[in-house]
Amino acid sequence: MKRNKKNANGDGSIRQRSDGKWELRITTGKDVNGKAIRKSFYGAKQSEVKLKYKEYLKSTEILLDKMMTVKEWAERWLNIYKKGKISYKSYYNYTLYLDSHIIKSIGTLLLDEVRPVHIEKLFKDKQNLSYSAKHHILIILRSMFKSAIKNKLCKIDPSADIVIIQEAKASPAIFSPDDITAILTAAQNHKYGFYIQALLYSGMRLGELLALRWVDVDFENDLIHIRGAVALSESGWIMKSTKTGKERYVGITDNYKKILLKEFENKSGEFVLNGDNNGFLRLHQFDYRYRKFFKDSKLKYLSPHKCRHTYATSLVKGGADLRTVQALLGHTKINTTQIYTQVDSDMIKNGVNKLKF
Repeated sequence: MKRNKKNANGDGSIRQRSDGKWELRITTGKDVNGKAIRKSFYGAKQSEVKLKYKEYLKSTEILLDKMMTVKEWAERWLNIYKKGKISYKSYYNYTLYLDSHIIKSIGTLLLDEVRPVHIEKLFKDKQNLSYSAKHHILIILRSMFKSAIKNKLCKIDPSADIVIIQEAKASPAIFSPDDITAILTAAQNHKYGFYIQALLYSGMRLGELLALRWVDVDFENDLIHIRGAVALSESGWIMKSTKTGKERYVGITDNYKKILLKEFENKSGEFVLNGDNNGFLRLHQFDYRYRKFFKDSKLKYLSPHKCRHTYATSLVKGGADLRTVQALLGHTKINTTQIYTQVDSDMIKNGVNKLKF
């Protein structure tokens, strides 16, 4: 006689086969194609197969009440280990990477059933993503599984040996000398020309420029004191510290000093770029005005961050040493600054002319 019933613990099913033996059958996971992987325990008595099953659970050191899917753990991990401990922007990006890529790909799998092949397939399906995006996904996976291992929710990190291959980096896009001349000329007669001048002459991050107050501009010593930045938080736009958490100074050239003094004479608030109610300018307001300048002037458009790249590249081409450029940009590591050492074709042509034979 063959009898089938659910295991008392609610995991798998137990039955007596036609040959009289008992079988307890469970699902241990899914293969890379999503098909269930099953395991059976046999014995002459129910108690015997149940004991084998308990020994199996003990050997894996994972209790049934602690088993959870990648999706369940990702949500808990994000809330416990990241929320309130990283910037809102970083937290928001984490949620996007989790929801759009990780959970959609392996969210239904139990933590302990995820294998390296699942992670490899995840990245194979995401070949259209940039290296940066794939790198961030891998960082999240490793952090998630590291925490899961510490909480004894799984035994291995299936992402530990995954390698994301990075193609050779192209030189950062910048404005050419001719572009800069055209921009600075047009800026003299445009309502929002000062916005672009401020970026090109200071090399500041956009958030830093939006947070800049007139009290931070030292006309006597020709210095700008960068002490904070504007950033998006869960409650809206706020003032915070710089990206690195450190204050720094940048110098003011003679040309830029004339521009700043003219703006200072007509200032209407405490911020260099004045926003609503004399507060700081919001990012979307800056973006509209920045784009309008290039649209009205019919000049080559590059994002605000490319002004920072242009500033750094111009410093290096002008002979500034990397340590100085690093300090001006506020980079924590010198290798971040080294991307500006790549020379263009004009520099190569001019350089070879110095050969004396």
